Amino acid sequence: MRVLIISDSHGERRYMDEAIERTKPALICHMGDALGDDIHIQAMGECPLRIVRGNCDMDPSLSNFLEFELEGHQILMAHGHTFGGGSESIEREMKKKAMEDGCDIIMYGHTHVPVIREEKDCTFLNPGSISRPRQDGGRHTYIVLD
Repeated sequence: MRVLIISDSHGERRYMDEAIERTKPALICHMGDALGDDIHIQAMGECPLRIVRGNCDMDPSLSNFLEFELEGHQILMAHGHTFGGGSESIEREMKKKAMEDGCDIIMYGHTHVPVIREEKDCTFLNPGSISRPRQDGGRHTYIVLD
């Protein structure tokens, strides 16, 4: 199963649409700060969408975090802002919740900087920002999980 993991699109669809077209995912996981992009993705109708609420999202129907099973893995997915400020505090607090709930993959956004890091008991995935990157080089980033 191909999963496209994106975050922080902020209503700017160009790079998100390109990523969806390029990767042809079976599932899209959006880590928040979509600013209505969830409606756009759902209207495309190509695949299911899992999305969480970011600090810029005003849609009260979006959850701050989701937990779900995928291909034998338990995933904790959140924008991250409710768990801390920077990557270190977000990861530390999300890991506590993940370990309590039996999750082995932690997906988050908010920082606009990509992270892929494996530890002995969990894997951290942050796709960075598809529209407003902050890392050196300023590349618009996402993660494809096969």
